[in-house]
Amino acid sequence: MIKIQPIVRDLVLREIEAYIALTNDYMNMSSYAYHIRPKVEELAKKKITITSLVVSLSRLKKEFKKIKPLIPEVPITNITTKLPLSEIVYEKTNTSIENLQTLYKKIAVGSGDFFTATIGTAEIDIIASSKLSNRIIKHFEAKPKIINHNLAAVGISYGAEVFGTPNIFFALLSRTARARINIEELVSTSTEFIFIIAEKDFAKTVALFSELYRPH
Repeated sequence: MIKIQPIVRDLVLREIEAYIALTNDYMNMSSYAYHIRPKVEELAKKKITITSLVVSLSRLKKEFKKIKPLIPEVPITNITTKLPLSEIVYEKTNTSIENLQTLYKKIAVGSGDFFTATIGTAEIDIIASSKLSNRIIKHFEAKPKIINHNLAAVGISYGAEVFGTPNIFFALLSRTARARINIEELVSTSTEFIFIIAEKDFAKTVALFSELYRPH
């Protein structure tokens, strides 16, 4: 016989809104039971009462309260910003890889500049301070696959104590997702998560994370 508890558990875990409502005690369990009953009956291959679903949800609430929150609080120690930035993308070839290797010797990147390069499976993606873009393009000689200007970087720093805490990146990304901010690229180091966004979203993104800022 197929038990309904694991089915209900899977359905709740698929819906972040349901998970948060259940663990924070504001879910109307009867209403949610009506919502999921058709799917539970389909998977369990039998008729299910609303009462049994509410009991199942109540058990889940107790279970979830014993584990770490899905979206942990991230104590931000610093917020850094860089703009304007440009993104330059090349096809990944032996020549473009060699050009990237020699680029570091030909271009002077100051402490106030932003520069990051990623070698993917098919592309080389360079994001740098816009004042460097012409020199980068001239060095590669080949025509870039993509050039995007008017970008900005918002770097979120946190302490090493967050290591081992699940969903740190998810917690940060969920804030931009709820604000409907489009993320152009993501860059990370051991204690920093950097959002590459359009300049038009710069002020909004900084404001989102300022309330989490905990200066030393």
